[in-house]
Amino acid sequence: MSYASGASVGTVAAGGNGFGTSYTQLEYPVGLYLDSLTNSLVVANSTAHNIVRWILGDNSWTQVAGISGIQGNSSSLLNLPMGVTFDPMGNMYVADAYNHRIQFFLSDQSEGRTIAGITSSPGMNDIQLNTPYSIRLDNQLNLYVVDLGNHRVQTFLRY
Repeated sequence: MSYASGASVGTVAAGGNGFGTSYTQLEYPVGLYLDSLTNSLVVANSTAHNIVRWILGDNSWTQVAGISGIQGNSSSLLNLPMGVTFDPMGNMYVADAYNHRIQFFLSDQSEGRTIAGITSSPGMNDIQLNTPYSIRLDNQLNLYVVDLGNHRVQTFLRY
């Protein structure tokens, strides 16, 4: 929902057409990034296993990463994405929860690469994640990850 200043009634900004994987629906949207440059919402559409961009005012989304309704652990697939953020260069970072990894996508690319965690290998040592949930970047592009299954927040320093 989006709200005008002082309004008591919201309007749907994305989705609102029931549960599903069609271009007008969302399926358990969890993570959200507001892209002010494109006036759009980028949504971690968790159980649809994709990341979608919904331009504000439009009635459908475009797929940014993953394949709608298909889970997997290859470089182009996701399994329950929960968080999404972008760096100033337009590169995307995705908390790929059930693959226990953070995927990095160069701007406008659909093939990602694992930059934190080990694909499909949950664990609690320093290089592993267990159900990463939320991610943020600081001003130096260090990555902060809510490592839900390990009850911690991990920091990965930029080189």
